[in-house]
Amino acid sequence: MNKGHPKQALNLIRTCNVTAIAIFLCSWSFEPISTSELSSPTFLTWLLLVCIARHGGLFDFVDSKLSAGIGCVIEFAALIILPFPLFALSVVVSCLINMADRLRKKHSEPFLGPDFNASSTIIVGFISHFVFVEISNVAPDSEFLFTIALFLNTLLFGILRIFLINTLISLDEGIAWKTGPAIEADTVFTEGLLLITGAILAITYLYNPYLILFLIAPALLLQNLLKKANKAELIYIDEKTGIHNYRYFDEKIHQSYLACKKNGTSLSLIFGDMDNLRHVNNNFGHSVGDEAIAAVGQVFKQSRQDKFTAARFGGEEFVLLLPDITKEAACFHAESIRKKVKELNICSEKNEKVHLSISLGVASFPKDGEDIQALIQMADAALYEAKRKGKDQVYMYETVIEEKLIPIH
Repeated sequence: MNKGHPKQALNLIRTCNVTAIAIFLCSWSFEPISTSELSSPTFLTWLLLVCIARHGGLFDFVDSKLSAGIGCVIEFAALIILPFPLFALSVVVSCLINMADRLRKKHSEPFLGPDFNASSTIIVGFISHFVFVEISNVAPDSEFLFTIALFLNTLLFGILRIFLINTLISLDEGIAWKTGPAIEADTVFTEGLLLITGAILAITYLYNPYLILFLIAPALLLQNLLKKANKAELIYIDEKTGIHNYRYFDEKIHQSYLACKKNGTSLSLIFGDMDNLRHVNNNFGHSVGDEAIAAVGQVFKQSRQDKFTAARFGGEEFVLLLPDITKEAACFHAESIRKKVKELNICSEKNEKVHLSISLGVASFPKDGEDIQALIQMADAALYEAKRKGKDQVYMYETVIEEKLIPIH
């Protein structure tokens, strides 16, 4: 999570923490656990596995901040196998170990992060486990009902978990919930695959604990594939801003150009260049300049809708690709970006207000250019004119009888 978290994000974390503590304490009251269960090989085995999963590097985090690894598989399997109080205890113990390690390493936020991961897991685990138990207890000998209960358990756990994490990300990064990365198709598919694998692991263990030895190799293979997929995705991500880079944009504009040309629709392009970034770096330091770049990157990220693509070209240059959008509509989006950049609240280390602005140029295929290179050149020409005429404005490229550039405001 980023430095200086919004109050709404912190309130969500506190609410989840309090709710999880209440669920944890109440579960031990309603479902007492004996000493023999606490010392049973089953609990000790899965306690060890959950701790290793949460602390031993089996959790990998992608842009969505969802776990993508064996850790998620083991955690969900433990939910199915253990009584809920013991499952919650294993999550709490692993969370405390993680916090202690972060304190030892002098992490800047030793508690923020592990607490939400643990509390959200306990909350969604309690709800999904309750449904699982209630349905399966209707007819304990019915394999059909057990299958339905397991399916609903998996579905609820996945949906609620993604909902909570996407809500936190949207609050923390100031983006619309529907544009949150946790609900992207690839992320949802990966999470579903991991939970299904966890359910298979749990059923195998309940049938014969020794059979899970045969699942180790496939599980490690799955982990390796996910790591490779994550690395492949990271080559398209700009580290400083978290949005896509030029390499991704270059591939995407070719795909969008061919699709729009085939469908006979417009393809609009917005070029943006931060104004006076050198002045910010010289007067407030490069760390503040980097913070400003990251903040502008988030503005472009928040401007994504449906098939839009936001990317950073490098330095202070950004781009927004808008398939099936007319130039007039693209100008509306560009003006919205300009206003949001103007409203950014960036302060120096001395708490001085850092004033930011951005100049933007807009062009559209096929009106302004018949190919990709021409479209890019026209958008760049419009951006140059916005800079030349005083900055902090939007210009769109127009071709009528003669070439001209039109200011938007």
